[in-house]
Amino acid sequence: MAKPGLTPAHETTSVKELPVLPIEEPAFWQDIHGPIQDALAAATVARANDGGIWLLGHSDVERCLKDPGFLAADLLAMMGLSSGPVWEWWSRMMFSNNAPVHTRIRRLVSRAFTPRRMEQERVKIRVIADSLVSRAVEGGRVDVMETIAHHLPSMVMAQLLHIPEADREIFAEWTTDIGLAFGAVGDPDVKARVEQALANLDEYVISMVADRRKSGGDDLLSDLIRVEEAGDKLSTRELVDLIENLLFAGHDTTRGAIGAMLWLLVDNPAATQAIRSDPALIPNAVDEVLRYEAITFSTSRTASEDTVVAGVRIAAGTPVGFCLPAASRDPRRYDLPMTFDVRRPNPAPPTFGAGAHYCIGAALTNIELEELMYSLIQLTASLEAVAEPRWMPFAYIRRFERFDLSLTR
Repeated sequence: MAKPGLTPAHETTSVKELPVLPIEEPAFWQDIHGPIQDALAAATVARANDGGIWLLGHSDVERCLKDPGFLAADLLAMMGLSSGPVWEWWSRMMFSNNAPVHTRIRRLVSRAFTPRRMEQERVKIRVIADSLVSRAVEGGRVDVMETIAHHLPSMVMAQLLHIPEADREIFAEWTTDIGLAFGAVGDPDVKARVEQALANLDEYVISMVADRRKSGGDDLLSDLIRVEEAGDKLSTRELVDLIENLLFAGHDTTRGAIGAMLWLLVDNPAATQAIRSDPALIPNAVDEVLRYEAITFSTSRTASEDTVVAGVRIAAGTPVGFCLPAASRDPRRYDLPMTFDVRRPNPAPPTFGAGAHYCIGAALTNIELEELMYSLIQLTASLEAVAEPRWMPFAYIRRFERFDLSLTR
């Protein structure tokens, strides 16, 4: 196998010679893996019809995500939105920034948002998962995306932040609406809906921060307010942006992952039976879910200097897409990558990224998926899809449009 990474200049490949990912076609989003595998068979770098460059290979994606020479890119600007309240909000997000801004905020946040702190929530998350699955079983049939997938992450985040019960549903609606910005941002009606949701969320979270500064508490927001290092603390604006960041990212990505996980359990009955027989498989099975169906289609970076990756010359200032579903099924990294195998040794999904911008909520997402999977195998005898679900087209945080599921106790 050829050594990944930089290639001598005399071996560079023209962008025009690269395989094409037809991301502008609705049909592509219903079966991304077929075209991706075709492209991977030809090269580890692809292009879109608009000339955009996409890294596909696992080793290239992992190495470049860890390379400080690739800077966080302006994703909304790449999608055609470069001004207005939504763009301004996005530009302030922790994961939209680079060092030293990102380094400082991440260092402070990491003192409160730790894997150990998230692990303390596991029992409470199991209670939430049990209640949602029990309710679904009582009904006999549910739209997974509107019920379990929508409510679990929003209820968990509301619990972490001690959001009053009466406000939790509207919170979930706001974060869902904000997520629309990453699929149809050019639609003026959608744009207005996103802006209104963001304004509502902003007003509420500012009030939350002011209240917790006075009263304190044992919730995550209070922990973040108390965090201090060498006299440095998070400002009110940084706290508000951070909580909105966690609410949005923690809801949208986990919702997509839950839908994918339930479909894989339905579509792979032998794997589901293996988990029922041996619940100790659950953590590995969750990793395999996140490998097999990477929910984040891509994360973007901008090259800070001229470089060559996998034989392709990339000029400084060029935005590059890192295609996580491609890296997750790269045959150079995984044996039988198109096979869903809950016993796969070390699935090590790249879906949470790598390097300085590695997803800070990875531990929480894993716990939510693990506890939901446990609830499903404990509280149901069978899972059956009413129809094969369809993926939402052009959604860079991948999710099903609808997923009707039949459950029996």
